Amino acid sequence: MAASGAEPRTEYALAVSQETGDLIGFARLAMDPHQQRAATLGFALRPDVWGQGLGVETVRAVLAVAFGSLDLHRVWAARSPANTVSEKTLLRAGFVEEGRIRQHVFVHDAWRDSVTCGIVEAEWRATL
Repeated sequence: MAASGAEPRTEYALAVSQETGDLIGFARLAMDPHQQRAATLGFALRPDVWGQGLGVETVRAVLAVAFGSLDLHRVWAARSPANTVSEKTLLRAGFVEEGRIRQHVFVHDAWRDSVTCGIVEAEWRATL
């Protein structure tokens, strides 16, 4: 909530709901301070709605905001190498795998790698 009032705004946290109004997850777009006109994307959906295409729909909706009203040039995401569901979702939404960050995050008492992927505005527009 506090991030929504920041000037300049650096983060957008969005609730994901079905047409029924049921909350099924969230998405987050955070401006990247190390890149011009760029942001990182994160998302999570409840396991009971997996496999219905809602992840791809969520990512595409966030990209429409990122490349539309926010006028960004690039959006990127990082995922666990083991998270093949996220991999498929991002690839279906138009992202391209870019590489691996070795020992990127400390999770459950161990350093873990992250796989990065990204999409630029021209690639996103080509998916419309």
